[in-house]
Amino acid sequence: MELEILLENFMLKNELSLPEKSIKAILTEIRTWIKPSVEGRGIIKTEKGDFTLLNPKYGEPYHSISAGAVGECLEKFLMPSGLLQRAERQKKISLLDVGFGLGYNVAVAIKKVRDINPKVEIEILSLEKELPEEVPPLPEEYEVIRKKLWNRLPQFEEDGISFKLLLGDARERIREVKNFSAHAVFHDAFSPYRNPELWSLEFLSHIKRLMGKDGVWVSYTSALSVRKALKMLGFKLSSTGSVGRKRGGTKAYLVGEDNMDEVESLRLERSPYALPFLDPTLKGDGIQILIDYRVRVELLKVAQGGLEPPTPRFSAGCSTN
Repeated sequence: MELEILLENFMLKNELSLPEKSIKAILTEIRTWIKPSVEGRGIIKTEKGDFTLLNPKYGEPYHSISAGAVGECLEKFLMPSGLLQRAERQKKISLLDVGFGLGYNVAVAIKKVRDINPKVEIEILSLEKELPEEVPPLPEEYEVIRKKLWNRLPQFEEDGISFKLLLGDARERIREVKNFSAHAVFHDAFSPYRNPELWSLEFLSHIKRLMGKDGVWVSYTSALSVRKALKMLGFKLSSTGSVGRKRGGTKAYLVGEDNMDEVESLRLERSPYALPFLDPTLKGDGIQILIDYRVRVELLKVAQGGLEPPTPRFSAGCSTN
């Protein structure tokens, strides 16, 4: 269905009215968000010499072309997560992997953790909607582990490593998980504005449920929508280093203090875009989630502009039924 019709139906259902210029702004921005960042499909070589895969549905590569696949695994996820430090002092570590993808994050994490402590027990739970038909190879030191994972899917237990992959809609599968306490979460779904289903306040609340009290959540994204949701759930935030992009990622934790610079803190406090994605049923369509979010942003913009915004009938999320 045309985006204009979806937006019109949303406005009518929630008894909302906005100026024509606001409607045009909403449509323009959503179209920009969902436009593919890279055209095509198949295996591509990164600027670092390793390989990744283009996903035609989301219009994105699985890994940063500029940072490289292994570089992203190491610098955006493993290093900020604190798992390597835990491996030095703990007998067992646990990882929740949101977006198994090509299996690179898991393979690199296992290799590097075992380099530090060959005896540490490793428990990994991964979520993935569907597996790609082709997977490019990692550099050999990691490829041995990735192949073992891939050939034993959806789960295996061997040599102190327990791995399980839950296939299907992560919003459904995560609700099935009980008695898991992650030391670290690698949140590596496709980008929030193309895959908002896996970045909503409600989905993140389930991730929090599966984290230990001293657990650490890490992701490549710095999206205000995601950071706001994390703050609303009680997380403290800090920015991670910039790797292959202008802005750094995000690290979230329940123990400690916020450690973001003043500019980022002000953006999170004052920007009308600092609103969470909402998906109260955990069944919402991605475009509907984006429409709901962008309309709420526009209502806030109107309010901040000194105009009295219309009172929406909805208060807990998008109308997706």
